Amino acid sequence: MEDAFNVERCTEVVCLGDIVGYNAYPSECLDYIRQLGCPVVKGNHDEEVVNPTYEKMNPLAREAMEWTQRQLNEEQLAWLSRLQYQRIVRPMSSGASSFTIVHSTLDQPKAWSYIINANDAAGSFTRQFSQLCFNGHSHVPKVYMWNGRAAAEDYEAQHNLIMNGYTEIQPISGYKYCINVGSVGQPRDNDPRASYGVYDSDANLVIVKRVPYDVAGAQQAVLDAGLPSYLAERLERGC
Repeated sequence: MEDAFNVERCTEVVCLGDIVGYNAYPSECLDYIRQLGCPVVKGNHDEEVVNPTYEKMNPLAREAMEWTQRQLNEEQLAWLSRLQYQRIVRPMSSGASSFTIVHSTLDQPKAWSYIINANDAAGSFTRQFSQLCFNGHSHVPKVYMWNGRAAAEDYEAQHNLIMNGYTEIQPISGYKYCINVGSVGQPRDNDPRASYGVYDSDANLVIVKRVPYDVAGAQQAVLDAGLPSYLAERLERGC
């Protein structure tokens, strides 16, 4: 957020879900997002902490979720329960087009399916009615395009992000885009730096970038909280 405000000069924020889960500051993260007053969609961990089913959840995630649940009060849990699964966001800048936000997919937002490849993206595109949609869930930044007939992955954008920690996407008229901006809290693409996206609605330009942070401090907080050591170790590996 420091990078978004002080470097990129962002004037608005959106949150793509999974505010809580895995890491050591669920209450603080939740309170921070709430005080921003920004558009938010529900992630699977946000739903799981309110209505635990532990479906598709590995034992480590379950242990972290049970711990997380104990850190939140009833009012915080009630706020999470009211979050929508998808939203349309209209930027404040005049003339800017609306975009869509969802944690998983637009065709089945409550099923918590992952968009891993272009075939997965194709189903979500059938329910996308804005040019841009931003999602998360997989913890891996990816860009998919739809020309009205088929979905394709933007491999150039992916290459630039891997090589430079930065990529720009200039949407083409007539195409739709599904852009996964990666994960701030637990990247899974072998790059431990936080990943997030910036949408310049005036220039119609999307940036996805990596930002270094105090990984060692986050790891120690996870260990101090008594959470599984693997959750701390993976932060350093970015996987």
